[in-house]
Amino acid sequence: METKVVECPQHGVQPFGLLCVHLAANNNSIALGFYEHDEGDLGRPDAWCSACEDRWRTAESEEEQEQWFVDCDFKIVCANCWDNSKKQNIG
Repeated sequence: METKVVECPQHGVQPFGLLCVHLAANNNSIALGFYEHDEGDLGRPDAWCSACEDRWRTAESEEEQEQWFVDCDFKIVCANCWDNSKKQNIG
């Protein structure tokens, strides 16, 4: 299986994962929480913050779950940026 990669301006060519828009944009010292899905074929699993987790837990229908995914607005980040986000947001 070929590993999927992305070129990060900071870390170069790396495997990648997806972060919700909140985690991807978090540049301060406030931990937002960090939840990850353990499946996938990327370098890292999909991950989202506590606010997105709260919304996921209340999504009852398939339509609400699909809307949750759209609202998370997942961003592609390199594995190093993903790892840094995990360290920063586990509170």
